[in-house]
Amino acid sequence: MRYRAILFDADETLFDFQAGNRNAVNRLMDEIGYFDPNRYDQYETINLECWRALEKGMMTHGQLQIARFVRFFDRYPAQGDPKQAASRFLELLSRQSILLPHALEVVEAIAAQLPVVIVTNGATRTQKGRMALSPLKELISGMVISQEIGVSKPSPGIFYKALDGLGVRPRDALMIGDGLDSDIRGANAAGIDACWYNPAHRTLPEGVRAEYVISDIRQCVNIALGD
Repeated sequence: MRYRAILFDADETLFDFQAGNRNAVNRLMDEIGYFDPNRYDQYETINLECWRALEKGMMTHGQLQIARFVRFFDRYPAQGDPKQAASRFLELLSRQSILLPHALEVVEAIAAQLPVVIVTNGATRTQKGRMALSPLKELISGMVISQEIGVSKPSPGIFYKALDGLGVRPRDALMIGDGLDSDIRGANAAGIDACWYNPAHRTLPEGVRAEYVISDIRQCVNIALGD
């Protein structure tokens, strides 16, 4: 086989993060008594601002978790304590272990022959909670979480950390993910082959390299296990 280890992104590659995130946000908003019909979109706009800041190194995970609620309560007529809201949200999100279609069968097929490691930007509490509830936990060889190690995608360090535990060189690994900036640019920087999961059929930007582009996650099985 061409590869000795397969790295997977978690959110929107294996886990249906949008569905879980929406469930958690709406539950939290119910609890604080904010019922604006646009509340999810309002929150998500601020949340994405904070995640972009994280990926640029302008914000830490700890700052992100609280900052998104500081900004939300400042911008909209919702009332709450940002620190309490951040803690409760992570608790609610950690219970959302919703897999995307075919994710389980794909990981099962690959993990039967190669080690699979999840490489994710996210809160340790959330990612570990979701994995504990998922059938994927019995299949993967490990999970590297940005908050836990203090390095976020696209920094090469998080990819190297995933491979160090396996004794695999970057050139012998494949990264599969949907995030252009986090997963694909990160793999490029680390010297790892990249498989861009691109169900929306977006155009690969100039200067970004993907050895493979797929629109159906099942396509990555033959790529991962092929010669």
